[in-house]
Amino acid sequence: MSGIDSDILREKIKQKMPKPPKFSFGLKAFLAIAIISLLLLGLVGGSFIAVIPAGNVGVLDRFGVVSDIVLSPGFNFKDPLTGVHEMNTQTQQIEYKEVTGTLTSEGLEIKLDSSVLWHLDPTKAPEIYRTVRGDYVDTKLTPSFMGLLRSEIKKYTAEDIYTNKSTEIQADVEQHLKQELGETGIIIERVWLRGIYLPKELQEAITIKQQKQQQAQQMQFTIQQSEQEAKRLVIEAKGIAEANRIKGESVTPTLVSWEFVQGIKTNPNVLYVPIGSGGGNVLFNLPTPNLKS
Repeated sequence: MSGIDSDILREKIKQKMPKPPKFSFGLKAFLAIAIISLLLLGLVGGSFIAVIPAGNVGVLDRFGVVSDIVLSPGFNFKDPLTGVHEMNTQTQQIEYKEVTGTLTSEGLEIKLDSSVLWHLDPTKAPEIYRTVRGDYVDTKLTPSFMGLLRSEIKKYTAEDIYTNKSTEIQADVEQHLKQELGETGIIIERVWLRGIYLPKELQEAITIKQQKQQQAQQMQFTIQQSEQEAKRLVIEAKGIAEANRIKGESVTPTLVSWEFVQGIKTNPNVLYVPIGSGGGNVLFNLPTPNLKS
């Protein structure tokens, strides 16, 4: 009895449940075609669009034929049969640590730490993609930089490089590297020589030589000062001698007598008596009056 009640209950529940809508054959076909069309549109439509990230450009390559048109960052439309190759145009830095095989003018090998700041010219991206095989840093930038660096280093002695020529070498390498790579689309922003390493014995010898040169310069400076002081004293002595000569030539007997008289005329104990014209003068020492009572 209970089994019959359960069957009746399930039947009533089925009757009360909403029935799924029935689609006609035409509607089912339309839905199928719409879904397939959306899928095809998604697949095919994607081939018409190229999204280029910021700091990059897109180079168009259609079965090996590279277009001169450059795709800018952002949303771009393209031929679905054309591939897009992204190229980075942001400023980048490449470092070269302990560069060896660099010889000075004496043939001494030194080690260098250096770096290059550069970026790709967006307008030259198709040409680089068309003509440079592989990574253009390894193919173009590094060989040019190393060649120019070694060429400049070879112009100078180890002492010049270690003391005061590193800045000049850096500027020359940067200028020549800009000229050589600028036409190919690689723009050089800066070149730095971050470290120059010589053998320890050579560094010590250069340091000792510099110290001796500084001492010699100090001694030369002291000698020059002494010579200038001696010249000053000679000039001063000559001036005094000339003054005495002029003064001696201007002294006459009459002037001496006049100066003498001017010096004693205020002395109450001396009596000055002139005798005639040309007879000379007579001086008398007068006794000091006794003031005692």
